[in-house]
Amino acid sequence: ELQMIKIFQQEVFKTFLKGATLKDVYDQVAAVGKRWLDVLDTKAKEVSDEDLFEYITENKNMSKNIKEYGDSKSTAITCARRLAAFLGDSILSGESLSCKFIISAKPIGESVSQRAVPVEIFKAERPVMKQYLKKWLKDNRIVDFDIRSILDWDYYRKRIGANIQKIVTIPAAMQKLPNPLPILHHPSWLHKRISEQN
Repeated sequence: ELQMIKIFQQEVFKTFLKGATLKDVYDQVAAVGKRWLDVLDTKAKEVSDEDLFEYITENKNMSKNIKEYGDSKSTAITCARRLAAFLGDSILSGESLSCKFIISAKPIGESVSQRAVPVEIFKAERPVMKQYLKKWLKDNRIVDFDIRSILDWDYYRKRIGANIQKIVTIPAAMQKLPNPLPILHHPSWLHKRISEQN
């Protein structure tokens, strides 16, 4: 799970204990959700690089040797292969490899599993980092290697948005409250469910 989602959940569950009325409670928890959406919508301009990496890094453990996965595709497999490309194949020899990665916007049109970039590359020497990012993003003309220019912000917004809906806006709607976070539209199935209840 994304660290950002874990932190949001910790904050929001504490906030459910606040507020005098049901509407007030949902307004307060929606404010927590809005703060996280604002971080993403502003491309984390008020957040340090260190915190941003903490929020958006995903960590998946591979329980088997990479060869056992064959032609399977996943973010962890892509990350493992890319780690081996610049750190050496020896990292793939054992079991239980920890893959920490972010999802890049490029190459455009590729599946999420093919856009997993190991965070270790951002700790490499700059020429090495540039070489591999150009290769993995399939963009030889890239000049801006800031993490904010590389991330797939829409992917992260959808992930956190879906979590906010599940915990905040959908339960509010099921309790016949107006959407406490209107910038997150209700899913179409929810309108049908609410009209059935009424």
